[in-house]
Formats: sequence, structure tokens, C-alpha cells
Amino acid sequence: MPIRKALITAANPRQRTLPLQTLIDQQGESKSALQIVLEEAAGAGIEEFCVIVCPGDETAYAEACGALRSRVRFIAQPTPRGYGHAILCGREFVGEQPFLHLVGDHLHVAHGTTSCARQLIDIAVAENASISAVQPTRESQLTSYGAIGGKLIGGDRPIYQIDTVLEKPTPTVAEQQLIVPGQRAGFYLCFFGLHVLGPDLFNIFVADGLNFVVGVEDFAFVQAQ
Repeated sequence: MPIRKALITAANPRQRTLPLQTLIDQQGESKSALQIVLEEAAGAGIEEFCVIVCPGDETAYAEACGALRSRVRFIAQPTPRGYGHAILCGREFVGEQPFLHLVGDHLHVAHGTTSCARQLIDIAVAENASISAVQPTRESQLTSYGAIGGKLIGGDRPIYQIDTVLEKPTPTVAEQQLIVPGQRAGFYLCFFGLHVLGPDLFNIFVADGLNFVVGVEDFAFVQAQ
């Protein structure tokens, strides 16, 4: 399953300016955070990009794209109905293809020479499955992340089949519901802001007012390297 499209969510009204900030990349060049995110995805084989933004932010984001501007489409989320709805806004762009999803307020730094996006895409293709990156996170930081519980299924590879997903759990709840064998005491696996998802995701979103719930039994998660 070739992964050729990327969907980037950046419509959170409280974080809308983060992707526009100017940073120094690993090569010492001055770039916007958005450009760094786009370039990582392009380096992993992505050809088309869609960024979900707040209404009126299209021009500022276009100016922050750098050399990839001609390959980026912008879709405004009409009202701030949450993360799930922001992803749903990209349904027409994605079509019936699997896609790379990145959150606009994260930058991903790999420990080795292979980018995080490339690692994730390679595993998704090899496993023919939807994959999300997770990272070991101290319990004191749990209330800032979504976290998972599950079991190791990758043998010597850090790939987990999930049993539970909780958004911003307390340490007490995590200790009861999110234990993953092999993790250090006081650490839990939290989302890393990087996913490869199939188009069937849109069909299992269930709209209930402003809440969007997604089934997770068919998803696997890979620990970031």
C-alpha cells in the first residue's frame, strides 16, 4: 500500500501559530516549523499534502511552506469541533488511499539516520496495517497526551497491539488500565503525533455532538526510535 498523501492538522485555535514559528533545522538552516514537518514527510516519499487550518490562516501557512508550497492544499475547519473533526475535514483530499497523518504542533527527531516518518511508513507497508508512533513518557506528563495500553507483538521489534486508548489520563488511572509489559516503572506509551491511517478510518468515526469516537481494535502502535 503506497503512502503518497499526508494530512497535517493545525486548526487548534490555541496552537495555531506554533507551525509558523521560525526554527533552526538539523542542518543549521532557518525554517518554519511547518516547513520542517513538510520536508520530513516529503523525504519519506509523500507527494501531496493537505493542512487543516483555522479560517483565515491559509495565507500565513502558505508563506511558511517553503519550496513545497505548490504541493500543499489548505482546508479550513469551519468551527473548532476538535481533533477528530479536523481529520474528518480531510476526507475528500485523502480519498480511498492510506495516508500519513502528522499533528502540526509536533516535530519528530529520530535517534538514527532514518526519519520517524520513514520508519512509520515502512512498518505500515510491511504490516499492511494502520500504525501510530508512541513514545515512553513519564507519568508526570500523562495529562498532556493520549496514552495506550497493550501487548508487544513484534518480537524483537517494538510493535504493540493495543487494548486501550485514554486521552490525558491521570497517573492513577494509567496504573490501573495502561500497563504495557516491558516498560519502565512510572513510564507509559503516549502518542507521538505521527500516524499512518487507512481510509476506512473515516467510516468508523462516530459523530455524537462535538465528540468523535474511533474504534481501535484494528490498530497497532510502534515505539518511536
